[in-house]
Amino acid sequence: MTMDGYGAPALIPPLVKRASNLAEQMGVLPSCSPQVGRLLQLLTSQMQSGVIGEVGTGCGVASAWIISALASGTSFFSVEGDELRAAAVRALFEPYLNVRIMHGDWREFISHWRFGLLYIGANSGRDAEPDLLLKALRVGGMIVLDGLTPMHKTPLEMRYKADALRDFWLNDTRLISTEIMVSVDESVILATLQG
Repeated sequence: MTMDGYGAPALIPPLVKRASNLAEQMGVLPSCSPQVGRLLQLLTSQMQSGVIGEVGTGCGVASAWIISALASGTSFFSVEGDELRAAAVRALFEPYLNVRIMHGDWREFISHWRFGLLYIGANSGRDAEPDLLLKALRVGGMIVLDGLTPMHKTPLEMRYKADALRDFWLNDTRLISTEIMVSVDESVILATLQG
């Protein structure tokens, strides 16, 4: 069974619904599926302290999943390149004192912290500089990369061609990593930095 069954409306937190409504109002498709959202919620719930980060806030749908499980001793920082979206999401999450939404370049953003959990959205430009992202993790920290097409959905002629993103995150010796399917159409890489 895939995580598709977990997308029932009763299991979607109210904050996620508000972020989805914001995305609809702004004419932006939510980039975080409910299946990835539930995974982010689960991973967030395991952190009682430290810093969680997100590259590519969008309209805050993934952020809302994270915030819905955020412990009071944990801080959440997210950066968005689009100024209007960043402002709208900042207003949405204003009541949450341990949440900060910033506008700017993600490369500058990640240099300020060592994250225990770092979510990198599919449309964030993450393919360009994976070493920069890896440097942003603390030892034992985990990175989550979503929006991957599962191998069985990849056309045959493309399956064995070079895939730089998978090659780095699944084969770098500094990491313990795996790729999991969260639905029949999407897989996610989870990678933890070893000591």
